[in-house]
Amino acid sequence: METAEDREAARLGRPAALVMGLVLFVGLMSSVAASLSDKGQALIAETGVSSLLDGEATGKLARLLNEDLVGGHELATAARALDWVVLGDLGPQVRRGCANWLFLREELDVHPDGAAASARRLAMAAGVQRLLAARGIHLVVAITPDKSRIKADALCRVVRPESLAGRFDAFAAGLSASGIDTVDLRAAIAGAAEGGYFRTDTHWSEAGARAAADAIARHLGAEGKAPARGADVPIAVGEVAERVGDLIRLAGLDGAPLPLRPAGDRVATSTIALPAIVADDLFGDMAGPPVAVIGSSYARTANFIGFLAAALAVPVADMARDGAGFAGAAVPYFADGAFTATPPQVVVWEIPERILDAPLTEQERAWEARLAGGAL
Repeated sequence: METAEDREAARLGRPAALVMGLVLFVGLMSSVAASLSDKGQALIAETGVSSLLDGEATGKLARLLNEDLVGGHELATAARALDWVVLGDLGPQVRRGCANWLFLREELDVHPDGAAASARRLAMAAGVQRLLAARGIHLVVAITPDKSRIKADALCRVVRPESLAGRFDAFAAGLSASGIDTVDLRAAIAGAAEGGYFRTDTHWSEAGARAAADAIARHLGAEGKAPARGADVPIAVGEVAERVGDLIRLAGLDGAPLPLRPAGDRVATSTIALPAIVADDLFGDMAGPPVAVIGSSYARTANFIGFLAAALAVPVADMARDGAGFAGAAVPYFADGAFTATPPQVVVWEIPERILDAPLTEQERAWEARLAGGAL
């Protein structure tokens, strides 16, 4: 939540930031004016303080610099840094909350046909559950809640549409109604340090990832679906260092030095000795990992796979993919020969909340047809 101290610091710092920004802007414009195309020259000629202060000029200039110049990327970074220094603006994909907590704009999108898209995904999930159950494989779905949901106290001026309030519960209820095992991660993540998310990244922090992994392991144990435990998995915590989050990169500021970008998170990254797969009979046949995770970049961030392996004390196959959304990891995994040859006992399907009601992708529509025909 934004405090009186935050507001006073912002008030006192604004004049200095404005002066720094104007100096940066004048230097930037003068240094590149002779090198730009006619279009770029025209933009500079039209630029005034008003367009600088509303972020319009620097946004256009950043795009032109990338297009026009060798080394334009670095100059475009300077233009975006100007927006940050003067306006606290981070571009179209990132929103700034209290105390430089950053949020992904996509989480706040309202989709006109969201209910229909959610219903189709629920039907696909039900098809997956039936087909896996026929093979003796247990499916558990874990919806990763939006950062803007869990860290609502850090939104301040960022508005999360009221229509999104029931998105998580509606999908979870649909899963349960279809007989699909699901684990609610909200309380576990919210109870982790700083609400379980990185300040400058879309994803959960190690505290959040570990809380989520522990919640899934407890759920599987309570349901009698956890594989037989092996040896304990050691976890070693490393030194604290800056971690520049993906939201800083999305803002185009990862190449900028401090203080021309938001400071990254200060984190200690854990090292986890993942358990090995061993031969399970006299002939030395190798079984696959008893647990496989399909999901998005959340499952690949902050040692989630390692924490799940440690919580269950078994090998866990990381079949998640960055940008996978709903189907991007599931489709290639189920088509892989390893899935058929060495099927897991449990599939953990991690799904980001923000894609539950998004328009279906071409891959999802094709998968929908296959599932309707009885094939994974």
